[in-house]
Amino acid sequence: MLPLPQPGRSTDNRILAALNDSDSARMFSQLARVSMAQGAVIYEAETQIDHVYFPETAVFSILCEMENGDTVEVGPVGNEGLVGLPIFFQEKTSLDRVIVHVAGDAMRLRATALTEELSNNASALPEKVLRYTQMLLAMTARSGACNKLHRLEQQLARWMLLMSDYVGDELHLTHELIALTLGVRRAGVTVAANGFRTAGLIGYQRGHIEVLDRVGLEALACECYQIIKRDYEHLYSDLSRPAK
Repeated sequence: MLPLPQPGRSTDNRILAALNDSDSARMFSQLARVSMAQGAVIYEAETQIDHVYFPETAVFSILCEMENGDTVEVGPVGNEGLVGLPIFFQEKTSLDRVIVHVAGDAMRLRATALTEELSNNASALPEKVLRYTQMLLAMTARSGACNKLHRLEQQLARWMLLMSDYVGDELHLTHELIALTLGVRRAGVTVAANGFRTAGLIGYQRGHIEVLDRVGLEALACECYQIIKRDYEHLYSDLSRPAK
């Protein structure tokens, strides 16, 4: 995790970009842009949260881990959100394991600084974070139902489309990382991905996936993708509105 030069108050994070000038100036005086490596563990479950992260180009994954080591993704967090959300609820520890799924940049803030900002009655940040939390809860419920009710091929297509929405059609991901996220065996991901490649939906080399036929992937994905995409669009619209 490396610090990067700070270019004024410009940011790709939707929550930070939605703040007014005074809130933005106060926040950016304490934020640091950092480079996040793929696979880096940000929090382990039941550990203290010292910093929170506002993703820009990085994508994080919140993972629920069972006693036997099995994992499944609770939800991804990209530039629409905040990593370290328990601080918003006045908690100091993470309930889940959080890793960097796609390498990139994020804005890092001390957890104590976020707590102070959230207690500021004049700040618009609490309203923005609350709206994001509502969307994340809805997505978490949808993802849980999807993992239970839909075929692996449908889940994989949905997940690839969501990652493509974040970072474009070039995805630097391995089958191991995808399997960790979806809570399935690596062999199952390999079989499904090979089927996608044979159908001309994706190109694949180790560690690199290219979406070739987005329309075909959307046809294969379950309805959850369109529902989650709609929720994101509503969130972006709400974040862009002036705070009340």
